[in-house]
Amino acid sequence: MKDETENKTVSRRKALGRIGVLAVAAYTIPAVTTLSAARAGSAASAASNPSAPSKPSAPSEPSEPSPASAPSAASSPTGPSHVDLPVDEASCTAANGSWDAVNGVCVLS
Repeated sequence: MKDETENKTVSRRKALGRIGVLAVAAYTIPAVTTLSAARAGSAASAASNPSAPSKPSAPSEPSEPSPASAPSAASSPTGPSHVDLPVDEASCTAANGSWDAVNGVCVLS
């Protein structure tokens, strides 16, 4: 006579249900145990003394130069880098401007 365990067959739905329960347990147990371990720990200890610095390593071999990039597009011309603006009445008149005596500036037209 065969044992009852040999005759017992599990349906697909029950097997998938058991796999689902195992998957949920495998997912949640590590999260629960790490939380409880973190709470069980003591306060942080004092920092230890720093160790001596290690010796520097030897320099590495130089790498090959990278290929040259393509030339960039020309930019538009800019104004002069230094403009001599008239700062007194004589230089304002020489620059064909009119001197504003109230504000002390040269008005160029």
